[in-house]
Amino acid sequence: MSDKMEREIEEILARLDTDAPNAPEPAPPISIMARRKKAARRFAPERSGSGGMLGRVNPTAFLFTGAGVMVAGLVLSNVWQPFIWASFAGVVLFIGGFLWSFRRSPGPHGAGAAPPPKGHYWRDRYIEYEPAAPGPMDRLKRRLRRR
Repeated sequence: MSDKMEREIEEILARLDTDAPNAPEPAPPISIMARRKKAARRFAPERSGSGGMLGRVNPTAFLFTGAGVMVAGLVLSNVWQPFIWASFAGVVLFIGGFLWSFRRSPGPHGAGAAPPPKGHYWRDRYIEYEPAAPGPMDRLKRRLRRR
């Protein structure tokens, strides 16, 4: 039995040594930067009309700005007492960013349109996962969710 397997392996290896007559030329490699640019364009949100600095403000920016102003106000209040008000302003910014982070923002699909399917890209292919069967916690969450 082992002699037969050895002969078959040697035949396969002999066939691999000969070049295929119509072998396609290998595709040129894609640079990493080209892939990154392609991925950035694919996942970049579409912005219309409003640009500039205000178009990029998000809750995270408010949280970090509020924390920075709060700490700076506390440190500088040792030098000059009215800086304590800057610290209070930082607290207000921080709380505002925290509350803003809970707000659901409308997606790029717009009102009335179906949301995009949930999935991921892996090796330039879109993979959509089957939704898991709802468990008791999911049903409880659905009942407690406000509409």
